[in-house]
Amino acid sequence: MVQPESVIDSFIQNKETGYLHPFLFTIAGVVILIILNTVLVSYPGVSPITVPIDQPVQAEQVAEWIQVVTIRLSTQFFPLMLYLLIPLLSISGLFFFRNESEGFYSQLILNSYAAGASMPVLLAAIPAWIFLDIPMSDPFMNTTLPAILVSVIILWIYKNYFKVPGFIGLIKKASTLITGYLLFMLLKGFIGGVAGYTLFALNRIRELSGA
Repeated sequence: MVQPESVIDSFIQNKETGYLHPFLFTIAGVVILIILNTVLVSYPGVSPITVPIDQPVQAEQVAEWIQVVTIRLSTQFFPLMLYLLIPLLSISGLFFFRNESEGFYSQLILNSYAAGASMPVLLAAIPAWIFLDIPMSDPFMNTTLPAILVSVIILWIYKNYFKVPGFIGLIKKASTLITGYLLFMLLKGFIGGVAGYTLFALNRIRELSGA
């Protein structure tokens, strides 16, 4: 990670290299982390319905499903969700580093490498989720903690890859990360809402069919 250009530029320029491709590098981290997250960490579930479901109860159930799914996407499946962050950071990077990069593909390679490099650091979230006496519904646990861990590594990769010195360089790197991550949060929230409502509807169909 000290000299990321040695890996990134070799793939951008299609050179022969002994390194694992950044996309495959990220996939390996995603699979390992999701397995560890699933096995080691407990996550909130949806409360069963014990009363006849009416409109207020249904609204509460929908909200609960959306919250539970969003928490899972932000914790258990957060490594997989980083695949959404890669193109969003790349779009942001095209704007802030248009003179320092060779186009969208080079940004994809860079941010795939950065996402893959953040996977080992995300391991630090597991003991926090297990041992801290804070519910998983707390924004610190499901939003702030993963964001900090990923952002530190991505900024470090940007620092070592983009040779833009001084305050302007710092602003560009931070702006790329912040813009991409804000878009990521909006998209993740939308996906959580759609997925939560869909799972609620499928569960209701199953209950009504007596399955």
